[in-house]
Amino acid sequence: MKESEVQFAMMNKGKFNFEEDKDQHARLHAVLKSMSEGIILVDNNKNIVYQNEFVTSHLFSGIGSDSLKTEVDLIAFIQKVSVSKNNKVDELLQSEDITLKLTLEFENQLKYIMLNKFSVYSETGFIGNGYLLRDITKEEEIDQLKSNLITIASHEFKTPITSIRGSVETLMRRDADWDEDFKVELLQGIHEDILHLQDLISVWFDIKKIEMGTMSLNKGYFPISQLISNTLDQLPREIGNKVRYDQSNSSQIPLLYGDKKRLQQVLLNLIMNGLVHNDLPEKQVLLTVEAGPHDVFIHVKDNGIGISKELCKKIFDRFYRVDNSPQRKTGGTGLGLSICLGLMKEHKGDILVESEPGKGSIFTMKLPINEEDLGGIYES
Repeated sequence: MKESEVQFAMMNKGKFNFEEDKDQHARLHAVLKSMSEGIILVDNNKNIVYQNEFVTSHLFSGIGSDSLKTEVDLIAFIQKVSVSKNNKVDELLQSEDITLKLTLEFENQLKYIMLNKFSVYSETGFIGNGYLLRDITKEEEIDQLKSNLITIASHEFKTPITSIRGSVETLMRRDADWDEDFKVELLQGIHEDILHLQDLISVWFDIKKIEMGTMSLNKGYFPISQLISNTLDQLPREIGNKVRYDQSNSSQIPLLYGDKKRLQQVLLNLIMNGLVHNDLPEKQVLLTVEAGPHDVFIHVKDNGIGISKELCKKIFDRFYRVDNSPQRKTGGTGLGLSICLGLMKEHKGDILVESEPGKGSIFTMKLPINEEDLGGIYES
């Protein structure tokens, strides 16, 4: 082969290798960019040389992680946004390989991250460190929900089960001749406890259906006065006189379209919350309605204990209760408002809250007006 042909062949081979390396680099960059885990690479001079898009746009979005220059900056940043000081974070500089779980807080939200530090080697030796950051917030929330579910279920189920057992054991005593009225009283208590257990089980099923998107609604048209009157009829007689319905605007309200039974469930829950979370001797709940251009609003105003603005954002979280201590005055699973909000979302509506500690609360059911179907149909 001529010398010129050899040189040409070598040039082509070099060009081929260059193109191959370029393609490999592009593929690697595409993989790192599309990962659902964060990658940070640090060279052997402790300088950050690479962060993938997941780090800056998801894990630490909007809090300046893209301005970090060195590994020391990264560790200081992690300590800054950590909820509590993590001694293992200080070991990151000295340790070659380490795994730790971080609890970070920014924008008033907790985020849980599993961090893995690993050493990076090439054919020539050590070239730096890598940090793999995985967002485990969802997994942590699920674990917390499971823990809350076990705690609340054991607490809420224990009381009626203990009551039922005590009543049954009393009735089964062979050495006692109980009066018939007393037997009926015990049986009525057993029946009420069984209904309570059925309600608790229904709550779990409702939450699951809302999460899975399998909640079936039996929708139809009905007047708002029917929704409210049916709900008030479900109130226990001894507290019914504490709830007042202002009907002055009801004639101007279009017919509602939705699952009346489920909407009654939401309204009843809001009314009962206003009565239960109330320390005043004269408890009051006022229901008012109004129609906007595109929505109908049902306001439930109480004179109860009220809620701070910070807690207003949390009360719809599953298992959240304003008073979560063992000595709390009221029971409940902490799922009621979560289910209510889920049912309203299923109706393409919402629940709005206005509240102030010591001054009561206003919970508002917001339902869209189905203008295309309703036309000018109003309640007579």
